[in-house]
Amino acid sequence: MSTRARNEILIVGLDRLGTEDARRVGTKAANLGELMRGGFEVPPGVVVVGDLDADEAVVAEVVRVADGLDDGPLAVRSSIAAEDLPGASFAGQYESVLGVEGPVALAAAVRHVRESVRADRVQRYQDELAGGAMGAVGVLVQRQVAADAAGVAFTVNPVTGADEVVVSSVRGLGEALVSGEADPDEWAVRGDDVRCVRSPEDSLTDDQVREVAAAARRVADHFGFPVDVEWAFEGERLWLLQARAITALPTVVEPIPLEVEAPAGFWERDASHFPAPIAPMSRIVLESFTRGMRDACAWGGLPIEGVAWREIGGWTYMRVVPLGGKEPPRLPTLLAPVANTAAARLHPLLRQRIARLDEVERSDALGRLVERWWDEDRAAYVGRVRRLQGVALPTLSDAELRDHFHAAARLCEDGSVLHHQLHLADVAFPIRLALLCREQLGWPEQEVLAMLAGLSETSTEPGRALAELADTAAARPTVRDLLEGPRSDALARLEEVDPAFAAAFHAYLREFGCRALRYDVAEPTLAECPEVALGLVRDQLIRGYDADERAEAQRRHRDEVVARARAGLADRSAELRERFEWLLERAEKAYPVREDNEFYLISAPLALLRYAALEVGRRLAERGELDRPEQIFFLEVAEAAGALPGVDVRELARRREGEAAWVHANPGPISYGTEPPPPVLAGLPRIVQEHMQTVITAMDLVFEAGLSGRAQDTVDGRLEGIAASPGTYTGRVRVILDESGFTKIRAGDVLVCPITSPVWSVLFANVGALVTDTGGVLSHAAIIAREYRIPAVVATGNATGLLEDGQLVTVDGSTGVVRLAEPSPSPPDGDVSDGHAR
Repeated sequence: MSTRARNEILIVGLDRLGTEDARRVGTKAANLGELMRGGFEVPPGVVVVGDLDADEAVVAEVVRVADGLDDGPLAVRSSIAAEDLPGASFAGQYESVLGVEGPVALAAAVRHVRESVRADRVQRYQDELAGGAMGAVGVLVQRQVAADAAGVAFTVNPVTGADEVVVSSVRGLGEALVSGEADPDEWAVRGDDVRCVRSPEDSLTDDQVREVAAAARRVADHFGFPVDVEWAFEGERLWLLQARAITALPTVVEPIPLEVEAPAGFWERDASHFPAPIAPMSRIVLESFTRGMRDACAWGGLPIEGVAWREIGGWTYMRVVPLGGKEPPRLPTLLAPVANTAAARLHPLLRQRIARLDEVERSDALGRLVERWWDEDRAAYVGRVRRLQGVALPTLSDAELRDHFHAAARLCEDGSVLHHQLHLADVAFPIRLALLCREQLGWPEQEVLAMLAGLSETSTEPGRALAELADTAAARPTVRDLLEGPRSDALARLEEVDPAFAAAFHAYLREFGCRALRYDVAEPTLAECPEVALGLVRDQLIRGYDADERAEAQRRHRDEVVARARAGLADRSAELRERFEWLLERAEKAYPVREDNEFYLISAPLALLRYAALEVGRRLAERGELDRPEQIFFLEVAEAAGALPGVDVRELARRREGEAAWVHANPGPISYGTEPPPPVLAGLPRIVQEHMQTVITAMDLVFEAGLSGRAQDTVDGRLEGIAASPGTYTGRVRVILDESGFTKIRAGDVLVCPITSPVWSVLFANVGALVTDTGGVLSHAAIIAREYRIPAVVATGNATGLLEDGQLVTVDGSTGVVRLAEPSPSPPDGDVSDGHAR
């Protein structure tokens, strides 16, 4: 059918169209018409092109023509000529209206879809990514399929570029998949071989998956390029709802092998800070960490050279470096105390460190270091961060941008030195308190740390601010309705629906978003993932988070534990009781420094370095001196700064990209070299023994490298780890390997991940429990879990490989055990057995 009405309105049936009509009816309608002509099953429909506001008679004509479609509800969608351009798919930019029945609803739906094309966000998108292109604007009206299952099929893996069909599916309409509301089933299909990646919904049989894959391949053959196809099963009938070229396919990188040569000494994988290989630009982190620890050990008088971080085969390892850099000779146990006594008198470096350690102890230098952080250093670094954050990078000349880039790098280096100096206090005081309580009361570290839980307000500040946003949203019906609807358009429509709330949301991102999500500048910051933050607001509407109630509960529990400790020491000497109170006071001040300083000395500087690097990369790519802006992270800091005047760095970046591909495919061992025996402390001065015991305990409680590197199985339905935050919680697993998976999280999920950085704290108000592969009771993950009062088990070794999305588990953060439960329906926020977690 085809009809014209006044004001040049065109209404044409899909069966009359082909790809040559894209410029006049839009890409979606033209492609569907092409599929119809090719013999594919496509629901009947019409496309309307023209200014629908011009005449009521036009809308009446649309209704008349649409009345000729099959009985049942209609789907009304946009069809734009500028859709699916290379690098600009326009996906999610336009709105659709489903389940339209009756002439009044149809007229309203057509107008609504047509109006969505004019939205400011779409205009900005097309200006930035599509060069202002728009072309024909059509409205597609089709019979809506009563889908039993629906989804998307990619004829090339969109993540890896592999030659396989990736099929994603959900029960019912596919809108839940496209909007991100549902967790889909997923398969990879090569030939007739069907491999199920995950199947929480059990929506398709293997034969149906093969049928979808075969249809998608035929569509790709018909068009002559890789496609993604939207489809739906209605009973046994497979319908095709859309087909388009796959835009932004990943670059297939040929791996380039690295020569792996382990340096002398014993090196352990640092999976706590670096669970994955880092980009070359992030080597500044390893260098500044190493320098910071070396300087901190010298300043504090510790009898070690420091801790060194180094890439071996592209993976990050760490080593405790003895004084002088070389491992001392191994001596029989009986001779070690004699040798230690002689070394304390004769070894010049050790004598210097002992003298400095005495001075630090007598002057309470560590206590004063903490006071100086709160009184002076914190404000100074916040000021440096804010000044760099306020610079409009695109307005800078090349020379100014290079200076800004160097300033961000210096901030990273300076911050790291102070960060590790503060570690001498923010880790040492809690551990020294724990060692005293272990010796005198027999308490495990977890019980001692309960005396400090709730003091790290910087950890909970993002969650508290998020709760305030959620409270604001709950009081605004239009915002609440928007957030509780499909996620695909919520962010885009926020400003239109409620400008005041949108301003508050963007203020939240400015305050908490300029922070690296992990110790790799190649990874996006929270500010670059606004849909994640908005999803967290939405989940808080469901789950709720009473920050004041949790803080009060923490305070009461903290007071109870301190009272028990004092009661247990009541019959001890006055000197010992005074020592406990002295350590408790300093631990209470030092413990919150651990997370607080990380934000301003590590995470924010890395975010600022990332932003500057991306601007450098953008300019180099524009000039043809880099293939893509994000390749800038395959250069080191000095190389990137040196390239800005006009140096072609494409070959260097390509080679490093190939090396990175090899590294990801070839993870190294847990350790290199022979592990030295535990140090013998007997014979050393008392003060040295105390501080060395603190260092040894710190390495265990922060990293737990031995447990973190093991592999378990779930034959007996349980995983064991370290009890990191008390309480029990039953809920659904959500495996998050890195920041790209944040959008998967739903209210009340059990977060299962390799490890978390401090910035992940923004998630913790919404999750029910935490399980990690690595880390110890003083890892960032454990500290944040205690601050949010959610049960946590850390150092399981391989929970991310054993647990699957949707599994029902019980996390016992008091015993360090994760139990698998039989799959059964459960409310979104799980079941809390002891009130510890909300």
